[in-house]
Amino acid sequence: MGSRRSFIRNLFALTLLFVFGKKFRFSWAIDSAAASGFRPNLSGTAKRHPTQTYDSLVSVERCVSYNEDEVYFAIRRSLDAIGYKVPSGESVLLKPNILAQNKPQQCTTTHPAVIAAVCRIFAENKCQLTIGESSAFYQGGGTEEGFVTSGIAAATEKYGAKLMAFESTNLRKITSGKTLNPFYITDAVFTHDIVVDLPKLKLHRLARYTGALKNTYGCIPGGAKQLYHKLYQARDDYQNFWGKPIVDVYQAVSPDLVIIDGVIGLDKDGPAANGEPRETGVILTSRNGAAVDIAACQMIGFEPLWVPAVAEAVSRKMADPASVKIIGELPSVPYTKLPDLEKKTGLTKKVDDYMFDQLIVMPVIDLSVCNKCNECIQRCAPGAISVGKNGFPSIDDRVCIRCYCCEKYCPHSAITLQGGTVNHLIRAVRMITGI
Repeated sequence: MGSRRSFIRNLFALTLLFVFGKKFRFSWAIDSAAASGFRPNLSGTAKRHPTQTYDSLVSVERCVSYNEDEVYFAIRRSLDAIGYKVPSGESVLLKPNILAQNKPQQCTTTHPAVIAAVCRIFAENKCQLTIGESSAFYQGGGTEEGFVTSGIAAATEKYGAKLMAFESTNLRKITSGKTLNPFYITDAVFTHDIVVDLPKLKLHRLARYTGALKNTYGCIPGGAKQLYHKLYQARDDYQNFWGKPIVDVYQAVSPDLVIIDGVIGLDKDGPAANGEPRETGVILTSRNGAAVDIAACQMIGFEPLWVPAVAEAVSRKMADPASVKIIGELPSVPYTKLPDLEKKTGLTKKVDDYMFDQLIVMPVIDLSVCNKCNECIQRCAPGAISVGKNGFPSIDDRVCIRCYCCEKYCPHSAITLQGGTVNHLIRAVRMITGI
């Protein structure tokens, strides 16, 4: 039974990794979307005007369990250590890592005890709390179900936190990226006073290490994350190059505070559930995502500049490894260096392409349900939906960025997301095995 379960886990993880190894057939959709022009901001007046913080302070607090009180006091001490003053009466967006509909013990998601402790700290100062995320892998229930399976929904209910799937929000077109330009992220980043980045300490097949910088990539909704990957997939230096788009997104989001869940990290593989939990025993806190990722890399035995996103952040002078100031004792907890990805060619590449085509989820309009209200047309950020035959909305696949937002926008449930056979197979395996 154990070997069978291991086989299923590895098969599922391998299939997910195909997402990072395919050339996307619709890659020119970004340019088409850009040509459609800026779409109006429908979510109200922006509150934040993000500016990058280059403070080099990083607090390291010992925390060896997910007892909520222990986590709460560890984070409290860490905030005091870096001189962070918790504001009063502000709107706060918490951005955890909810990769997929996994359980806390699988260590792929930010632990609910960490999210609850942060909610408690801000709620004590009468802040309005929102927990927002967009899962990478689509399955029935989407990100909303991910809030449940991760334990975050139950753990934070008593603090009155609103749960927000970024696929249900309006999107903001970003044109400030040095590499990824344009791209779209949730407008929630700009309509809250404060954004708190709450990553899980993990290894990552493509990014090598994933923490503060990488976690903000989840502010890109739905399948648009995969589409942006595909733009650069054919590059020989793709693995190292990918740090540039990651930092583009981080700088657009520009979190006000970063708290890394390093109590139990994910070692040996990642970022999916085929990795192995690793007791690490720390909470890392900073106002600078690049600085805290440098500290985390040093802790797990990685040269920070070996991690593409960290190297890119350093090149943009967001942090300097020699200038990061550690407050507390940074332990040495060596993690396993994953082998670099090999570029796919020939039959292997064809299989990869097929797998991705099967995995991608596409929006489909049921004309028998649609009443031509045009809500989807008005709110589609890249302008991929327009009036088509007989006045019904029509989706242009060449412009659609697969953000999955239109499914949420439609007030009549006329738009559904339809995946390929492999997507359904993986979802069935997850349902049966709980992986």
